[in-house]
Amino acid sequence: MPEAPPDKDALRKRLDRIAEIFGDMASHADVQARARCPYRDRNDRCTAHIRCRHQRAAEGDPPFACAHDGRFDYRSAWESRPDSRDRAKRRIRAIRDRAAARRRAEDE
Repeated sequence: MPEAPPDKDALRKRLDRIAEIFGDMASHADVQARARCPYRDRNDRCTAHIRCRHQRAAEGDPPFACAHDGRFDYRSAWESRPDSRDRAKRRIRAIRDRAAARRRAEDE
């Protein structure tokens, strides 16, 4: 016999929790992207499948080394539309605000 679907409140709580988790992950990635290239591996190799101005020829696989020195916001090297980032940040903030408001309303 199939399980009954969760009620709307339970589903909303689950979705709020997922939004909270992914929002925190996105925020952490945003902070980390200011100091570390997301395509740089632990051996300073570039694992990107895109071209970047910080790639330097190297032997082996992957064939490029990452020349990023960690002293600047790396995102400008690979973002083609920085306005998209701002739009995504606003959406994440709005999701967090709505989830927090729903939690406060439930607590009242």
